[in-house]
Amino acid sequence: MNTPQDLTPNSTSADQQSESSGIDNMFSQTLSELIVEKKDRQADILLDQLTSWLHGDKPQVRSEAISHLTDTLELLIAHREWQRMEKLLPTVSQALSIAAKNDEVVWQIITALSIFAAYQIEIGRYAPARKALLIFGGYNALQVASVDIREQAEQLISDLATKPLMELLLIEYLYDRSKGEDAGRLLVLFGKTAAEFLTEPQSLQQSRGKPDALLKLFENIGPVAESSLGALLHRTKDWYLLRNSIKLLGEMGSSACFNDITALLDHDDLRVKGEVLRAASKIETKEKKEFFLRALATVPRQLKEPVVALLGDIPDSSLVAPLADLLDETSYVRTKAGYQLRTTICKTLGKIGSVKAVPTLKKVIADNTETEKEGGIAREKLVQAAEQAIQYINHGGKYKAHRAAADSLNVPLKNNPVAARETNIVQIAMAGDQARATTQLFDLIVECVHNQDFYNAERLRERFNEINPNALTEIIQAAELIEQEKNGVQVRGYLEIWSNLLRELTAEEFSAIYHELENRELQPDEILVNQGDKNDELFFINHGMIKTFYQKSGRKVYVKSLTGGDLAGENFFDASVWTISMAAQTESKISILKRSSFSRWQEAFPGLEAKLRAFYNRSNDVQDLLLRKGLNRRAFERYQLARKIEFQIINNLGNSMGQRFKGRLSDISRGGLAMKFHLAQKKHIRVLFGRKLHISIPVAGKPPELNVYGTVLSINPAEGEGSEYKLHFVFDAPMEQEALQLVLG
Repeated sequence: MNTPQDLTPNSTSADQQSESSGIDNMFSQTLSELIVEKKDRQADILLDQLTSWLHGDKPQVRSEAISHLTDTLELLIAHREWQRMEKLLPTVSQALSIAAKNDEVVWQIITALSIFAAYQIEIGRYAPARKALLIFGGYNALQVASVDIREQAEQLISDLATKPLMELLLIEYLYDRSKGEDAGRLLVLFGKTAAEFLTEPQSLQQSRGKPDALLKLFENIGPVAESSLGALLHRTKDWYLLRNSIKLLGEMGSSACFNDITALLDHDDLRVKGEVLRAASKIETKEKKEFFLRALATVPRQLKEPVVALLGDIPDSSLVAPLADLLDETSYVRTKAGYQLRTTICKTLGKIGSVKAVPTLKKVIADNTETEKEGGIAREKLVQAAEQAIQYINHGGKYKAHRAAADSLNVPLKNNPVAARETNIVQIAMAGDQARATTQLFDLIVECVHNQDFYNAERLRERFNEINPNALTEIIQAAELIEQEKNGVQVRGYLEIWSNLLRELTAEEFSAIYHELENRELQPDEILVNQGDKNDELFFINHGMIKTFYQKSGRKVYVKSLTGGDLAGENFFDASVWTISMAAQTESKISILKRSSFSRWQEAFPGLEAKLRAFYNRSNDVQDLLLRKGLNRRAFERYQLARKIEFQIINNLGNSMGQRFKGRLSDISRGGLAMKFHLAQKKHIRVLFGRKLHISIPVAGKPPELNVYGTVLSINPAEGEGSEYKLHFVFDAPMEQEALQLVLG
């Protein structure tokens, strides 16, 4: 441990010894005698002199003055000279800053201060007690002191924060006008200990009826109160206290309290629910997106719009689909609130800035620009919001047009060698020269890759989505170049792999598909889809090998292997279940097109699905192979039969869920049947798929009909029949042979 003499930067010289001669070595003894003899004026003069030495510019003098100060503090405590000690507090603070690295001196000072504070608390003088404790317990105190000293200082304050004292301070804070403010400030000084005390049942009972006062304490305690506030959320039923506790956590909390806050989304009070949403939006955590998606689906109607607006602060293109679905669900609501909600959705889609939202926004414009449409000003605002959102997306989403400042463009300037060129490229795009911006951006990515700067290369590639999302050649080539340089492996080009498909589609059509794809890597033997699954995704095989196999009687029958450039997804075009299983044969890379994502582009590119289906039918021969190998689901012989029938949807309990529909029987077996029926709107196909049905088949005899129950296995367009579809239906249990004979007549 250092001594006071160690405070000087150099060893003491003869000159410095002479400089120190101004301090009497008998200082403490002289002061003691003056106090005992009650020579107050002389004692005060001596203390003033000590203060002047400490504020001087001579290190040796200050060092000796600190030594005398520690003796003086002990002397004042011994003689109970509390008033003189209080006047000396600024001097003590100065001494502590000078001697911060001298453990012995610091310990003597903070011990004396804690004794002083304890006495002041005892007599109810909270302000001077707090002033003394702040000298070594404040936010910036003891920053250069040793860890040991800082821990000892915390312990001294903790020892003072007894439960009886905090109970007294809380009561005085809440109800004593003369002492309340000082009592509250001292309680706040106890930090985390006080925060934990305030959430105890007795404390909550005492502060009942004064929630603002209690919240003020938590606010002043600051971040260390976070965990206690989180606990408070589960201990109080006072909606006002609850709401404002949530608000505080949102303003000062970290991701650690996110779950405590969001758990209250299910609270009965709308005011609490609303505060949960606002608080959650202020906390950065990877769980944020999933929470707001859950909120979008579960909050009451009054809170839908705030949730939608807050989603705009999460720049994630995967949010486009649920927002587009909400637009569809509310498109028939012609009230002012309905228009306002859809307007907010459009604005949020613009803020997200993904090209995936463009077809949805165009549909909003098309559906609401007819002159006979109702809605008036509200409808006009909706159209305007959709148009502005498209403009916003075309200018890079969150990057506002005509703003050249790099900080507004989200260009990372600090220590980033490409920042200036990146800013210039974004400005070129904003000025309307997409082609030049695209070329320069690709060149910059190539340069970064050659310099092994993959961070900037990958980040810059994402810029294409803002500058020119239709620049597929550059987007794909940039991705391949990055992968090739990172892995040191020459890979077959994406454009080469899908060259046959590219010849079938326009650049805009392929772009629409490309931006909806989700990429996935598979390890050998990893299952992609199982026989019997209802998966309606389309799989694009980019690299590697995917094996297809049929499962029969507990064994796997190999069908064929798919490689780069192959498509798989028999249920993407027609609602059905998978008749095969697929698994990776080697390490593979695939892209996945979800049916729900693809559907949003139907109106923008009405012929796209037909082109994609035609390409799929030409390139995928799995079903033909199954037939040639005699592999199919049919375990019973089928019989051709034309007969009118009726059917209706039922729930799992067997209860009817609506009207009866008419159809024509095509064939039947003991295991199921096939029938044809008319369906006005194609989108309802997938509503029927997988549903339970009750079918009535006319028969000769009594009763005059046979009732069968089962599940819809697949629905396909009937060839050359317009709006007619063929439905395959499997019985819940095999039909008895006698019943089948009754149907066949």
